[in-house]
Amino acid sequence: MSDPKDNEQHERTASEEPSLEPTRLAADPSDEPSPPRAVPVDGDEDDETWTNQPAKGAGAEAVDDDLLDEEEEHDAQPVTRKVIQNGRDVLCEELPSRAARAKLRLKPHLTCMLGLELSSSGERFVFDWKGDEPKVAPANGALTVNAENPGEATLVDSIISITEQNLMAVRSGDLNPQVAMLADKIKVKGKIGPAVYLFNLIAPRFQQ
Repeated sequence: MSDPKDNEQHERTASEEPSLEPTRLAADPSDEPSPPRAVPVDGDEDDETWTNQPAKGAGAEAVDDDLLDEEEEHDAQPVTRKVIQNGRDVLCEELPSRAARAKLRLKPHLTCMLGLELSSSGERFVFDWKGDEPKVAPANGALTVNAENPGEATLVDSIISITEQNLMAVRSGDLNPQVAMLADKIKVKGKIGPAVYLFNLIAPRFQQ
């Protein structure tokens, strides 16, 4: 006659066997899913795998964007420009910068020296573009277009005489420089051509 305790233990073992079978199957390495590929750490030989490449690219783009933002912010800063208040400012401050911007277009026509006289105040200036960069400076002494007998005067290709009021009117577009030359509001001694091209730099762009 079997022992009741043995029967009870046998029944408990039989009831537990179905729950143990899946555990044995899951424990089989061939049935387990492959573990996710680990991202190599610094110093790993496999540092050129696809897992690292996006991270490198993203980091590089972030740095470039930061640099670009700094450059754009720097370029976006307003440029301080001197306020043009009189004829001297037009000739000494504005004229050279406009000439430099129009270098390819007008340099062949203005490779010369021109005298500029503000007849209302008696101030005289020399526009010099014989070199690479245009320059305007106050004239030291008299100006002349007489190449045979310049004396102590500064030799220039043309002498342009204009009042400060008319110069400012040309700059604002209220006075056409060619019409002003015909009406003697702008007087030119020497070569006419360079004087015409010079006023293309002073007059507003829409009149050129």
